[in-house]
Amino acid sequence: MFNSKINRGTVFFVLFLLILPLALFAGGKKEEPKEPVSATPDTSVQDTTVSVEREPLGAIAAEAAAIVNGSVILLKTYNGQVQTIIQQYTSQGVNFQDAQLAELKIKVLDNLIDQELLYQDAVTKGLTISDETVTRQLDAVKGQFPDDETYKKVLASQGMTEEEVKVDIGRTLMVEDYIMSKFGPLIKIEDADSMKFYEENSQYFSKPEQVRASHILIKVEPDAEDSVKKDALERINAIKVRLNNGEEFSELARTLSEGPSNVNGGDLGTFGHGQMVKSFEDAVFSMDVGDISDVVETQFGYHLIRLTAKNASSSVPFEEAKGQIAEHLTQLKMADMINGYIATIKPGAVIEILVD
Repeated sequence: MFNSKINRGTVFFVLFLLILPLALFAGGKKEEPKEPVSATPDTSVQDTTVSVEREPLGAIAAEAAAIVNGSVILLKTYNGQVQTIIQQYTSQGVNFQDAQLAELKIKVLDNLIDQELLYQDAVTKGLTISDETVTRQLDAVKGQFPDDETYKKVLASQGMTEEEVKVDIGRTLMVEDYIMSKFGPLIKIEDADSMKFYEENSQYFSKPEQVRASHILIKVEPDAEDSVKKDALERINAIKVRLNNGEEFSELARTLSEGPSNVNGGDLGTFGHGQMVKSFEDAVFSMDVGDISDVVETQFGYHLIRLTAKNASSSVPFEEAKGQIAEHLTQLKMADMINGYIATIKPGAVIEILVD
């Protein structure tokens, strides 16, 4: 049996799942585990959530995205999370359609409401986070910036103060700690569960065929004049003769190849299907280890290729994948538990949505 140890990386990932289902968008980055949380009632972070009367009025209403049991979820917090997620996916080449953007906004606000409910529940249980723990985490956040000036500029661009950052950190750590203590001990992943997932999702555990190759390139543009192409072809054929006469491939690549890999003796490293232009790929995957190709033409010019290694497609053994599978199943079980628990406390909450 895999004894699942719940860490902050797992909790962060689960909280992220509450925003975006895996089926909707690909990708995402798992956060590194944060500092351990110590629950100490004497030196706790003050709850600076804005509290208002049941009917929001004036400036408070203008600053709020939602109000949960009298506590405001600030509009800038909501907008900031939406923009952060959009930027993350845009950087990966994902462009949001109108319907996806609308769904994203709904999920972000729902997630903020759910986290607020969990936070309020944690407060009622007497859980607190020490100033020292928050400061350590704040220092870790600052350490991700090249200097203090850049850190302050980013804060200013998001309309936040450092005190607000500390409050957010304290609240997030408290929710994480609450989730870890409440649901972590209930989750156990059996080897049989991991094996079942492994067998039903074999596509995730396959290693595609890969090769390692070196090449010598004589550059020529596709639209070059015939005389230029002829000269380049004569040069690559002359190198082929020298190779056939026993000269070392890597040495000729260093001195004669016009590609950037020449400094490495022509070594291109390991690659799989779809990573090279078609004519190059067709040649290299048809070769045996140790072979040197005939002249191969691509849009970059003329190549001679030496195949140095070939790894057939294979599967990752279960024992190698078991730990990652168990962590994945732990995340899914925790998400189910959190969603189930929130469903029991949400109906009794007073929630006002103030954004479209």
